[in-house]
Amino acid sequence: TFMAIGPVATYAANILGDVTMAIYNFSPVVAGVFIGGLWQVFVMFGLHWGLVPIAFNSLATVGYDTVLATSVAVCFAQTGVVLAILVKTKNKKLKSLAFPAALSAMLGITEPAIFGINLRYIKPFIGAALGGAAGGLYASIVGLGATGTGVTGIFGILLHLHSPINYIIMFAIALGVAFFTTLLLG
Repeated sequence: TFMAIGPVATYAANILGDVTMAIYNFSPVVAGVFIGGLWQVFVMFGLHWGLVPIAFNSLATVGYDTVLATSVAVCFAQTGVVLAILVKTKNKKLKSLAFPAALSAMLGITEPAIFGINLRYIKPFIGAALGGAAGGLYASIVGLGATGTGVTGIFGILLHLHSPINYIIMFAIALGVAFFTTLLLG
């Protein structure tokens, strides 16, 4: 596994980093939509690690990172999706999974929402992608930048103390779009 999949995944992550930077150099706004909308896919395949060196470079050279700041929208989009499922579903087992998945996503750990719920139903996955893209769009328009890495979700505001209102607005946009899209799509 290490000898076959590891190098392929590393190569793919490096390509993702290069593509993302090309998009970002073309338009930070387009990059915000790209990262916010597809971050959950990158996480599923472990490709998101290809963007971490870019963030570290930005932090070292300018003191903040706008590339990964757009990815935080996905935490709130995943939260919105599983909250919509919690509200809409009649399935008791699914309801019992949705609340902890929402709490986890709100704290920045989206895997329970992605793998435990959203991938099984596809439409919520689309809702999360749209919410993430909307939040990433807003974050890129206002130039939201993190002053460090490692903390996402609601505690990610600690890395955005220079612009907490924009962080909260990004949070609300991503969560709201994902929530209402999921309610509409089912």
